[in-house]
Amino acid sequence: MFDVPALRGFGFDDFPIWPLTAIGYFCLACGFLASIFDRDRLASAFWLVPLLIALASILQNALALDFGTDRLFFWNLVSTYEAPHPGRPGPSPTTIFVLLATAGYGARVRKWLSGEASSLIAAITLALTAATAMLVLFSSPTRREIQIFSVSLPAAIATLLLAIAFLILHSRLLWVRSLMIRSGDWRIIRVLVPVAVIVPVVPSILELLIGRYGLLPPLASEALVALCNVLIVALVAYWAVIRVARGQAAMVELSQALDHTTVVLTTPEGRITHWSAGCERLYGWSSGEALGQNKYLLLRSQCRLDSATRGNREDGYELVEICRDGREISVLERTHQVENPGAASVVLLKVTDITQRVAATEALKVSEERLALATSAHELGVFEWDLPSGKLEWSPGTEQRLGLMPGLLSDFESWRKQVEPEDVQHILDTLARTVRDRADKFSFRYRFLQPQGGIRAVEGSSRAFYDAEGNLVRAVGVILDVTEREERESALRRREAQLRSVLETVPDAMVVLDQHATIMQFSTAAEELWGYRAADVLGRSAQMLVPADRRTVHMAALNRYMKTGEGIVNEVMKGTAEAADGRRFPIELRAGVARSDGQTLLTVFVRNLAKQLATEERLSELSAEIAHVSRQSAMSELAADLAHELNQPLSATSNFLAAARMLLEKGESGERVVDLLRMGSEQTQRAGEIIRRMRAFMARGEVEMRTESVERTVHDAVDLVLVGTGQFHIRVSYELDSEAPFIFADRIQVQQVLVNLLRNSMEALRTSGPQDRHITISSHKPNDQLVEIVVSDSGPGIPPHVLEQLFSRFTSTKGNGGGMGIGLSISKRIIEGHGGTLSAENRPEGGASFRFTLPAIEEGVEG
Repeated sequence: MFDVPALRGFGFDDFPIWPLTAIGYFCLACGFLASIFDRDRLASAFWLVPLLIALASILQNALALDFGTDRLFFWNLVSTYEAPHPGRPGPSPTTIFVLLATAGYGARVRKWLSGEASSLIAAITLALTAATAMLVLFSSPTRREIQIFSVSLPAAIATLLLAIAFLILHSRLLWVRSLMIRSGDWRIIRVLVPVAVIVPVVPSILELLIGRYGLLPPLASEALVALCNVLIVALVAYWAVIRVARGQAAMVELSQALDHTTVVLTTPEGRITHWSAGCERLYGWSSGEALGQNKYLLLRSQCRLDSATRGNREDGYELVEICRDGREISVLERTHQVENPGAASVVLLKVTDITQRVAATEALKVSEERLALATSAHELGVFEWDLPSGKLEWSPGTEQRLGLMPGLLSDFESWRKQVEPEDVQHILDTLARTVRDRADKFSFRYRFLQPQGGIRAVEGSSRAFYDAEGNLVRAVGVILDVTEREERESALRRREAQLRSVLETVPDAMVVLDQHATIMQFSTAAEELWGYRAADVLGRSAQMLVPADRRTVHMAALNRYMKTGEGIVNEVMKGTAEAADGRRFPIELRAGVARSDGQTLLTVFVRNLAKQLATEERLSELSAEIAHVSRQSAMSELAADLAHELNQPLSATSNFLAAARMLLEKGESGERVVDLLRMGSEQTQRAGEIIRRMRAFMARGEVEMRTESVERTVHDAVDLVLVGTGQFHIRVSYELDSEAPFIFADRIQVQQVLVNLLRNSMEALRTSGPQDRHITISSHKPNDQLVEIVVSDSGPGIPPHVLEQLFSRFTSTKGNGGGMGIGLSISKRIIEGHGGTLSAENRPEGGASFRFTLPAIEEGVEG
């Protein structure tokens, strides 16, 4: 094209490249370059030029026509050559244009040529180019057949480069990759391919040289060529067999090694074509059983959800598969598609057993979830502090539990603003000590200031991390909200202080003992009571507080309680204590129990009964005095009636004796005198009985509890009260239960109660008018242990305001001036002293009713 002879034939001027042929090769190269950059339309336009040139050449040669295209460009350059059609591309370039343009367009643009087909076209082009180049290099240019099918050296070089470039673009082909692999045999393969192509041509070239220069006869030349061909084939075959044998041995060794791995080969549909020994051990299915089966159906494979969402073909998929024995295992499956030239593609599955790893991951996940639940349940907050940046990160919910907005504690400065300044300084001092000592961890306690004005107290600990220079760079720890605990502890401290104050001021002594009767606490009142200091008795046995002769009894009671839980607690006990100076005094004990941390503590409250007993004794004496005064008061009221009553039997006695004397003076005797003397004697005895009863009632003696007859006690009291009351026409009736004949009581005191009640009833009946005046005395047994005696009258009853305070002292039922108002109070005390009760009520039909109970005695017990 540029009229440079050296470029026109590369030294072979007899076989130049025509301008149209050069334009065709140039457009072929531009088309491939455009297809590499995905400019398919431009590539198609470039490839159309060599196709049109080839088409024009074919039509002109086939129809023996001349379209003038041969001389279209650079006629002055081609007209000097002796050729049938100078400037017209020959059969070889024409064929090459058709093959390469069709291969490029079909494989790179339209994609309707497979890689194998397009590579086959390129290989044919290479072979054609090599053959025609040989003709150019080693044949005579005068031979017409050589001129027709030859190709110029520039065209041959261009064809080789384009074909090789096309093959490189399709390097995914196995035979192409075999020339490019970086294995131990790659140099041999690169030598073998050229030798296999070029060496068989050597004998032919040798034959041409011998024939051209006449070195040997034709027969000898043919024999030499045949011998060379045999030697070449033998050497190549020997070398190939040796290499193949060695490669086969290496492949067998490699195959045996790989067979122990868990590798599966399947079709794209999943049908198993190879089942390694490693798979047999892993799954339990033999190769014969697995081949031909669908791998995923055979193993009932299920993809883990987390793997399905994040997995890909390179990372692999985590599958759950079932072995032959029913075991469920987890595997990691990586897939790789293998393309085989001339055969169907296969899928390589590399299987890794990750059952233990999955189990460990699941255990870790469960552990993390358990830890998260534990921290959430315990309301723990986890934080990480990066000291160089000051950034703080908190576990979810921590800030909300502290009453703060999320993100408010994002760095150290924001944290400092929310904490008490005093606590901030304390934390900084703690960090300084931690860094100074290179401590692995440190503890802290501080208070958060809430926006609403409250305070939240937290405590925790942190792990410290240092850099190479020993600087604290990171801290990871936990915090716990202890606000409620602080409040409880504060309240507990206040209660303890209050309790301590109470125990120091309470009049009763307090002693705290453990289960071995060791003194744990000794109150101030106890110090005053026993005369010991608390420091002298703490840690010593409580037996030192009681007399020596009572210690065994006290320890037996304590041991009995510790074994059975009976006694001591919830009981009021009385005993004797011994002071530091040896003085003994009566005490009353009440005990409570507390159990904590496997230890039992007894809190014993002790009261000194010495003063109380003296007071009770004095009160008993006063009560006896008051009862005596009451009886005297009652007798003073009976004195007038008693004098009138005594006057009657004494007068009758005097009259009876006077009449008897008169009869005796008259000399009469017999039954008449005896009757008078008898009647006089009866009246005298009557008067004596009245005086005896009065003296017995008035006497002040000791309380004497014994079995008494209910009937006799009641009748004696009635007889005493009814002396001199005949003019009031008061009728007394008895309803005494024969099933309750005896009581256990002091007869005089019970009669005093009956006298008081009967006199109250008679006073009420005297003021009630001339209607029927009736007193009823009844008895019955409400239960087996008690006898109830009831005194009822038909009077006007008790006023309500008096009934409410009837048994209080100085409350009288007789109105103004009727009495001292101590009779019923004394009567109630007497009955309660017997273990009974005294009560009063108004009867629905009218009148009042008094009832009291006394201990019952079964008949026959007295004897």
